[in-house]
Amino acid sequence: MKKKISKSVLMTALITGLCIGGVQSAFAADDLNTFALDEYVVTATRTMEQAIKIPAMVSVVTEQQIKEKNVNTITDALKMLPGVYDARPGGMSDTANGIQIRGYGEEDILVLYDGMPLNDGYSTDVNWSVVSVDDVAKIEVVKGAASSLYGGKAVGAVINIISKDPDKDSVRAYFNYGSDSTWKRGVNLNKKINEKLSVGFGYENKETDGHPKKLVQTQKGNSDTPSGTIGTGVVTDIRNNGKTIYILGLPGTGASEDNTYNFKIKYKFDDDKSLNYRYTHDDYKYFAVDPVSYIHDANGNKLFEGSVLLPDGKYYNFDEGDFTDYDGRRKVDRHAIQYRDEDNKIDFNIGVTDVKDFGYSTGSDFAGEGSGNDSKYPNKSYKADFQKVWESDNNTVVAGFNLQKDSMDYIKSSLAHWGDKNSVTSVKSTMGGTNIIGALFIQDQYKFNDKFGVTAGLRLDHYQKKDGYYRDKSLSINQEDEKYTELSPKVAFEYTPNENTTYYISYGHSFNPPTLYKLYRHDPSYGYVANPDLEPEITDTFEVGLKKQFDKKTYMGIALYSAKTTDMINAETRDDGKKWYVNIDEAKRLGAEFELRHDFNNNLGGYINYSIQNVEDGNGERLYSFPKNLLHAGLKYKKDKLSAYIDGQYVSSCNEPGWTSNKLYSEDGFFIANIGVNYKIMKNATLTFAVDNLFDKEYWQWYKAAGRTVMTGVQFEF
Repeated sequence: MKKKISKSVLMTALITGLCIGGVQSAFAADDLNTFALDEYVVTATRTMEQAIKIPAMVSVVTEQQIKEKNVNTITDALKMLPGVYDARPGGMSDTANGIQIRGYGEEDILVLYDGMPLNDGYSTDVNWSVVSVDDVAKIEVVKGAASSLYGGKAVGAVINIISKDPDKDSVRAYFNYGSDSTWKRGVNLNKKINEKLSVGFGYENKETDGHPKKLVQTQKGNSDTPSGTIGTGVVTDIRNNGKTIYILGLPGTGASEDNTYNFKIKYKFDDDKSLNYRYTHDDYKYFAVDPVSYIHDANGNKLFEGSVLLPDGKYYNFDEGDFTDYDGRRKVDRHAIQYRDEDNKIDFNIGVTDVKDFGYSTGSDFAGEGSGNDSKYPNKSYKADFQKVWESDNNTVVAGFNLQKDSMDYIKSSLAHWGDKNSVTSVKSTMGGTNIIGALFIQDQYKFNDKFGVTAGLRLDHYQKKDGYYRDKSLSINQEDEKYTELSPKVAFEYTPNENTTYYISYGHSFNPPTLYKLYRHDPSYGYVANPDLEPEITDTFEVGLKKQFDKKTYMGIALYSAKTTDMINAETRDDGKKWYVNIDEAKRLGAEFELRHDFNNNLGGYINYSIQNVEDGNGERLYSFPKNLLHAGLKYKKDKLSAYIDGQYVSSCNEPGWTSNKLYSEDGFFIANIGVNYKIMKNATLTFAVDNLFDKEYWQWYKAAGRTVMTGVQFEF
């Protein structure tokens, strides 16, 4: 049961905390400031560079910010950044696509975790749960075209998640509990064994009962005669499409359990050369609990099987299968090895991501004893990345190569007992394929003088889709292999009249192959048809921007961008009613971003950022899955043992033409506010308290989003 907390109580708690903190001694200004002139990042150029001088919009989330905001997932840490939209309404139990940036989804956003892409080999979606957010040292977000350095997925942005280095001794333990029986608890240990060897270990458990996201519904009856007990209690309502629906109940809440393990070892050959190995195992399960039926018999007993007479004069005959939901799982092993030679400026990364068990089961009864179906799609990604840097007074050149192989199989089976994914009675169909990319890249940062500079890069990609196949009882298809070669240039000019100001203009060309999911998933019974003839997307992006640090307390950034994508891949419905992905002529993105951060004094700071974006197809029709307007704003207070924040987010409507506002599934615009307070009760212990969706706003992001949620906990650090 969701805990109900009044607005007045919550606001009183926050204000009281601020007043108590006001009698304490002040932190230094640098403790509050979230952007400083000496902030350096590595993602934008593959070399260490001062953030304000980079010809692109860069955001950084620090370890300290993660601690202070009681962040549960990586997407929680990102959602208030400029131009970022978190479209995961289920929170920790959500398996949906997550982050959007500048009108791009995760297929066009490269997410790196210690040098290895998090985008999977099946759909390039990101398994956000595999990262324990409490082991993160920093997150760097670079927006705009970055394909000349990173390849196809870096069309809209690059997110680089950097974990903590094990050679700094530390112990961190945390216990958090909140609404919907949500637990987050874990421990991270890093130990320097000697001058050469360091090790680290982490474990995190996340559990939640989740919240009701779906409805058991129908638009019409399915029989002229009843079956079993005839009940009453159906609820009549209107959907976003204007059609009347009849609601029988809820398939429970979207629960999940997630266990993440990480191990790392670092060996230093000398002060400049080191070898790092990092292993992560994630075991994630999602399921529904506590189904609800609105239908009852004459004695008031809830019915999960029987019949109900609908206003259309027909009966709807239902059983437990109507009230069950997906029973899903995902097991992932990630291995990454990094060799670094800081003297010779060489980095070499190799790794593999093995998604061993990824899928879901469905069936017709609560106990899982009845028959059902299972779909699973194991996939693997292999990557090698090498780079070398040469530096002189005016030049910084980085060059290297990438190799990546993604492969997947999709197996659909019948189950004797749908609660047991191993009770396979027959395989209905199999499908799969492989993508291979090899690339060479080079980039030169050249300074004409102290004020003018140019960054020019070029990447050569060779892409091959191969071994595509489909098999079922009556059909066997082997798809044709195809190869593509593409050059991706980028050039950016920057003007820095002083140390505090940068003007820039940039152009980038991107080449993004289709995902294995869109190429080879063929499931006509579910209404999906494969299209192995999909072409890669080609995107050209122009951007102009200004970044200004007025003083140590105030930062402003403005960016205008325009992107045109040819052969954009989009979902369409065929004449036979089946859905598939096709290349449309083009799509256009036009947008602007504004960001302002200001520290009012040593204790109080605030920020506001606004983004307007419009995504259209070649006919000028808006693509409605991306909101036009995003607004984030917040205040942060810090003094002695106490820190507190309040922030808010506005997202404009994503309703498609013909949809009705303020109805079920309507993706109307919404505003939510969040607050949090941390208090250091002793040297090594901090109490945390956070409330998301403070005013319990009801809204939909396809599924129903969570209402007000409360999380409290304690953090220990040694």
